[in-house]
Amino acid sequence: MSHPVDCTGYACPKAPKGSTKRSQVAIPDHISSLASSHPVKPDPMSQLSTMEAAPSRVEDRRSACPGLFRMAKARDGSICRVKLTFGNLSAEQAHAVADAARRFGNGVIEITNRANLQIRGVCPDTENPLIAVLLAAGLGPLTDRGDDVRNVMVSPIAGILPGKLDVRPLALHLLETLQTDASYQTLSPKFSILVDGGESVAMVEHPHDIWLSAIDADSDHPRFAFGVAGTPPTAAGDMPALGIVGSSQAMHLVTAILDVFISWNAANPAASRVRHMIAAVGCETFISHLQARLNFPVRGEKADEWHRTLPRVNGHLGLLPEHHTNRRLVGAMPPLGRLDPDRLDALAALAAKNSNGKLRITPWQSILLPEVPEATVSQTMRELEALGFATRPDNPLATMISCSGSAGCGSALGTTQADGLRLGALLRGRAPDLTVHLTGCVKSCASPSAKPITLVATEPGYYNIFLRATNGPSRFGKLLAAHVTIEEAAEWIGNLPLNSRPSMQRPLNSGSGGPTHA
Repeated sequence: MSHPVDCTGYACPKAPKGSTKRSQVAIPDHISSLASSHPVKPDPMSQLSTMEAAPSRVEDRRSACPGLFRMAKARDGSICRVKLTFGNLSAEQAHAVADAARRFGNGVIEITNRANLQIRGVCPDTENPLIAVLLAAGLGPLTDRGDDVRNVMVSPIAGILPGKLDVRPLALHLLETLQTDASYQTLSPKFSILVDGGESVAMVEHPHDIWLSAIDADSDHPRFAFGVAGTPPTAAGDMPALGIVGSSQAMHLVTAILDVFISWNAANPAASRVRHMIAAVGCETFISHLQARLNFPVRGEKADEWHRTLPRVNGHLGLLPEHHTNRRLVGAMPPLGRLDPDRLDALAALAAKNSNGKLRITPWQSILLPEVPEATVSQTMRELEALGFATRPDNPLATMISCSGSAGCGSALGTTQADGLRLGALLRGRAPDLTVHLTGCVKSCASPSAKPITLVATEPGYYNIFLRATNGPSRFGKLLAAHVTIEEAAEWIGNLPLNSRPSMQRPLNSGSGGPTHA
């Protein structure tokens, strides 16, 4: 994705006549992607003008991660990442993204593992018109330098259940602070924060620079366990929490952690993540620096004994049991986490008809319709299936993920997207509930953690197969078969004895896949 690109021979989509003149684009006077109570209302036209006048402000960064204002070059053109607040997307915004991908991209829309969207195949002469359209749809940051740091994740069902802890106000406060405080705008575009409310549907396998996880979420005085450079512990042997704080102290805690890291980072500019600081100074020194900035203790009682309850396996698919009143959540997976403009338009129309015009994008690269009336659930699921979405985990494509492959990335050694679709068809009925990951190279950009089964391309048409296992020996687990075709891979995977198939839950000390880039 970050490799230099020669766009010779790439057919750049034509922008409509006059679309390169930003003054002709109707842009509202506020960004609507955040909560309506947000006190900061940016001016999209001002953001675009600032970006044009001082491009180095958004381009001269320590990462090749794509964003809205800085698009990363790839083999199939540039990538525009559209960051969503907690995965929320209205039907109108979905139509806008579909239209933008149709007009300015190559028609490929990806869902990322941080619940964002990516428009692929953008050419340089259409970047500014694309930015203007997305800003007009309310899909921009609060400030021109705020886009890179919009990396605060919550569960896609956060706030759904009445009487349960709702972490969204805290997460929204953090999101606003990151975008509007100049010192935090220097953080790496990969820097991420998890605010976990203990929900039964949650992605807790992705490592984060800072994580909070609710304790006593049902009580009147909930607390948060916290940690850095990792994930909430779910089993013995996992890296324990660093401490426990009250919910009223959580915001101050996170900003103190940010300040400690930024202070250290000033003397160590080559580092970009909290894990680099921990590797250099150790946890105890880190905690001592953190405690010096706080007027409350962070070493909570028995923090090292706390473990988060495991989320429900495949809890994001089908009809979710969580609900309030007569509204239900319905989850579905597009093939390999990809959409095209027509499919996204159809999904938006379905959301408008059956979900109060609301969509949620998830870190499983899937979608949720969060407000489906009980009476229309069955019909909604049938319509999703008719659109090519998988709603049941016994469909291999419901849990299969893949990078862009050699069609879009210069590092990839295989056509993972086409091979993944072929593998999904071959495994139908043979590998129920078994997550498979295809990666074009060992960087594993599509998954930050090892999946139960990983196929790593070795050359076009051939893969090594790994089973996730405790302590490796590789980052993906143990080798099952080497240099096999997709047809052979289907036989290997389909013939695995049930008692030897890797668990859907992450084992202790399992290998990590690669960068949490999305």
